[in-house]
Amino acid sequence: MKKIISILSITFPILVFSQEKKNDSVGKILEKEIEEIEIKARKKLVERKIDRLVFNVQNSTAASGGDAMDALRVTPGVKVINDKISVIGKNGVSVMIDDRLMQLSGDDLANLLKTIPSDQIKNIEVITTPPAKYDAQGNGGLINIILKKAKKNSWNTTVRSSYRQSTYPTGNLGTDFSFQKNKVSIFSSINTGNGAKKNIDNNSFYYPEEKWENESPRKVENKFLSARLGFDYELTSKLSVGFQYLGSFSEMNIKENNTASYIYDTQDYLKSYIISKAKSNEKPNLNQFNFHTIYKLDSLGKKISFDVDYFSLRDKNIRNYDGNFWNNNNVSQSYFAAINNNNQDIANYSGKVDVELPLEWAKFTFGGKISQSKTNNNVVFYDNSSGASVLDVNQTNEFDFTENTQALYFSANRKFNEQWEANVGLRAENTQTKGYSKDLDQENNNTYFQFFPTAYLAYIPNDKHSFNITYSRRINRPNYSQLNPFRIYDNPYSYAEGNPFLKPSYTSNFEFIYTFDNLESKIYYSCEKNGFEQLGILDNNTKITRYFVLNFLKTYNIGLTENISFNPVKFWTTTNTFDINYTKSTSDTPVTLGSLNGWNTYLSTDNEFSLNSQKTLSFNVGYWISFPGVSGVDKISTNQSLYAGLKFLMLDKKLQLSIIANDILKTQKPIYTSYSNGIKSTYRNYYDTQFFTISMSYKFGNHKLNVSKHNFGNQEEKNRTGK
Repeated sequence: MKKIISILSITFPILVFSQEKKNDSVGKILEKEIEEIEIKARKKLVERKIDRLVFNVQNSTAASGGDAMDALRVTPGVKVINDKISVIGKNGVSVMIDDRLMQLSGDDLANLLKTIPSDQIKNIEVITTPPAKYDAQGNGGLINIILKKAKKNSWNTTVRSSYRQSTYPTGNLGTDFSFQKNKVSIFSSINTGNGAKKNIDNNSFYYPEEKWENESPRKVENKFLSARLGFDYELTSKLSVGFQYLGSFSEMNIKENNTASYIYDTQDYLKSYIISKAKSNEKPNLNQFNFHTIYKLDSLGKKISFDVDYFSLRDKNIRNYDGNFWNNNNVSQSYFAAINNNNQDIANYSGKVDVELPLEWAKFTFGGKISQSKTNNNVVFYDNSSGASVLDVNQTNEFDFTENTQALYFSANRKFNEQWEANVGLRAENTQTKGYSKDLDQENNNTYFQFFPTAYLAYIPNDKHSFNITYSRRINRPNYSQLNPFRIYDNPYSYAEGNPFLKPSYTSNFEFIYTFDNLESKIYYSCEKNGFEQLGILDNNTKITRYFVLNFLKTYNIGLTENISFNPVKFWTTTNTFDINYTKSTSDTPVTLGSLNGWNTYLSTDNEFSLNSQKTLSFNVGYWISFPGVSGVDKISTNQSLYAGLKFLMLDKKLQLSIIANDILKTQKPIYTSYSNGIKSTYRNYYDTQFFTISMSYKFGNHKLNVSKHNFGNQEEKNRTGK
C-alpha cells in the first residue's frame, strides 16, 4: 500500500470561504472540522530508501506503549545490548533526533531515549553509509529518530526514577521540561545518580617456563549530575536562532583491593605470587555549547545553516597503588608503592556551514567545517616504596597535542523516475597535527589530505521489492589519549603508553541490499587499511606487559545480514536477525600472529507480547548469541545473553512501571585469545551485566510536544575523548 498522509486544512477551507461568503459561521465550523480530518494509509513496517532503512515505528506492536530504547531494540539492523546501541557490521553509531545529532553517548544517551515515548516516534532511519555532509570520522553509521508532528503552544514535564541491582545497587532521578509557544521553544533536563558496579578482569600469560594468572576485581563507584538546556527563537518566518548547552559532572572512585598475580611453573606448581591494592579517584567534567542559525532562502526547501560549537573536558585522575611480591612460603620478597597522577584538559572549537539547494531536476547540498582541538596531559609519578613520596622524573611528563581540520563537501541527489534514484557525494578533509612531549623534548608533526567519496544507487520496481548499492570511504582517527607517549602504571609489571606516531586508518565500505516486504537481505564488504589497536606486548625476560597502540592491521570483511520482523499472531511481534561474515586480518608487526582469518556468526530474536487489548500490560523476552569468531588477530569465544521485561501503563498511560532483567544466565563473559612474541595470552572480562531494574516515570502537561533541538557540530571530536 502506498504511503499517503495528507492534511486537508490548507486548501479546502479556502474553497469553503470563497463559495460560502454569506455564511461565515458555517465556514468556520467546516474549517475547524476539516482541520482534524486526516487521510491515512498504513505504511509498510520496513522501507528501504537510497541511503537508509526506514522502520515505521507507528506500525510496530512491539514499540507501542514503550520508549525510544524499546523501539530501537526491535529496529532491524540495530543491536541494543546493555543499553549500548550499535549497527550490525559497524564499530559505532551516533544518534540523531529529527536530523539533529545528539551530543550524548553511553548511559546519558540511553537515559535521554528512555524519556521519549515510542508513541511519539513516526519512524527510525538506520543510515549505514552516511552522506558526505556528515564527518568522515569512524566506521559507524547513524540512527535518526523522526518524531511525529505536534501542535504548537504546548508544554510537557516528565519525572522519573529507577533502581538497579547488580552486585551493588544504583539509583537515578531525573526530570525533563519542554515548552513551545508561538516563536519560542525551550527544553531542559537534569539527571543525577549514585551507585556502583563490579568489574572483573582476568588474564593468563603462558610464558615458556612459567604461567602467570592475574585477577583484578574492581568496585567502580560513580556519582554524577548531568544537565541540558536549549532555546530556539524564530526571528522571522525565514530566520531562526538558538543555542544548546550540555554539562556532565562525575566523580568516580575505583577500588582494587584484591588484585593478585599467581606464578606457576610448567607443572602448575605455585612458585610465587603478587598481592596488591589500588585506589583511583577520577573527576571528569564536561561543558559543551552550540549556537546555531537557520535561514530559509525560499518556501521550496532552500536554506543555509550556521553552527558554532565549543566543548571542554577536564579530567583529574589520582591513582595510588602498593603491594608485595611473595614466595611460595608466604614470605615477602619485595614491596612496591607509587602514586600515578594524570590531569587531562581538552578544548575544541568548531564552526560549520551547510547549504541545501533543491532544484527541479536534482537536489544539491554543500558546505564546510573548520575545527581545532587542543589537549594537555600532565602525568606525575611518585615512588612511595620507601614510605615517602619521591618524584620520579623518568616517569613524569607533560604532553601537548593540537589538531586542526578543514573540510568541504558536496553532494547531488537525482530521482530519474519512480523506480530509479541516485546520489553521489564527495568530502575533502585536510588535517594538521602536532604533538609535543615537554620532558622528552620530542615534537611530532603530521599532515594529511584525503577525499571521502559516497555513492548510492536505488531501484524500486514496486512496493514489495527494492534493490540498493552503496559505497563510502571513511577515516578512523585515534583518540587523544592514544597519542600520549608517556606511561601510566597499573603496577610494576603492567603499564600502558600511547604512540605519538599513530596515524589514522581508512575503510572502504560496499553494500548490496535487497528488500522484500519485511525481509531485508544485505551483502556487505569492507577493507580497512592501516588499522590500529592496543597490543599487550609480553616480555619473556622481565615478565612486564606493555600495552601499546600501533598501526599494524589490514582487515578484509565480507558478510551477509538477514532481518525480518512479523506478527505470528495478533498479540505477538517477533524481530529476528542473522549475520554471518568472513574476516581476514594481516599484521605487519612481528609481535603478533602474521595473519588470522575465520567466520563470525550472530543471531538475535526479540519478542513482544501484548497481554491485554488496551496494550497497557506487555511482556518482552529476547536472546542473542555471538558464536566463536575472530577480531583482528584475536580469537573470541561465545558470548550470549538472555533478557526479559514486564511493563505496566496506568493512569491513562501517564504512569509507567517497568521491571527488566538483563543477562539472566550471566553468560556475557567472552574469552579473547592472542599471541605476543610467540607467547599465548587469554583475557576474560566481566562487567556486571547481570542485573534487574525497576523504573517508574510520570508525565503530565500537553504530551503532543514539538520542541526544536539542535545537534553539536563537534560530535566527532568529543567522541574521541572516550568520555
